[in-house]
Amino acid sequence: MSSTCDECGRIRVVIEQLGMIESDLARVDPEHRETAVEQMANLKRQLLDVLCDALASGDGPIRRAAAYGLSKLQDVQSVPLLAQALSDSDEAVRGWAVEALARCSSSLVVDPLVRALGDESVYVYYSACNALKSIHVDDVRPALQRELLSPEPTVRKRAAKLLGDMGESEAVPHLVGLTRDPDSGVRYEAVEALRKIADSRAVDALIGCLDDESHEVRLGAVQALRWAGDVRAVEPLVAVCLENEELRLLAIQALREIAGDEAISPVVAALRESRELVRTTAAKILGSSGRSHRIGVS
Repeated sequence: MSSTCDECGRIRVVIEQLGMIESDLARVDPEHRETAVEQMANLKRQLLDVLCDALASGDGPIRRAAAYGLSKLQDVQSVPLLAQALSDSDEAVRGWAVEALARCSSSLVVDPLVRALGDESVYVYYSACNALKSIHVDDVRPALQRELLSPEPTVRKRAAKLLGDMGESEAVPHLVGLTRDPDSGVRYEAVEALRKIADSRAVDALIGCLDDESHEVRLGAVQALRWAGDVRAVEPLVAVCLENEELRLLAIQALREIAGDEAISPVVAALRESRELVRTTAAKILGSSGRSHRIGVS
């Protein structure tokens, strides 16, 4: 690790020195400035070539240092090689490759960064997420929507989450489709994304999620309907209040958000009636069987 730090330090110094020289070019005699600028560009090209060669063929510490250096140069010419580096066995190399791609102003970085969403390293994944959030949504959306069809549940989850974080309403039909995904984690992230986007087109799908086999998905659906504020959710939420004790409080809060404080009294009354109905029904059953006074008798 120390050798990597040393290499990174030396590369940083070289790049900083080049930057200082580049800024000083403004003070060079105009007669010689063009030549100096050309020489500086040549130096940077040489450094770029050295770093690219090191990233492609060096050992672990050298590859890490090279990826770090490329993240500082911010040169679009390195994008293809950085994209390849996302398959490197070294987590640090992949991390610096993502950092380097994030600093290159080019639409060419979108597909590699989206691919990095599936990285096994949480650090690499988060770095890719942050980088994609900084790119114009119109450039990112098509690639993310393709990832919603990935055979890997982790990729589908992460793409759905990112679309939700970006508030991408054009992705709503795709996210609605994911509410029926075979993976419960994917369904949950789809519901969460729809909650963040709060688009009325998702209401029917969210109502359907109230019956999901996953508790987390059902909980997420209640919260999403709460923020959607659509009256279509009132009847299904009342059913949740009466039938699901675990989600009752959240469902009541959702009804209050949708219909106001006056929604609470009818729900409370319905709960009392439901309990009374249970008692009277039980009494009728026991009475008809003639066992009302023999409970517990063998």
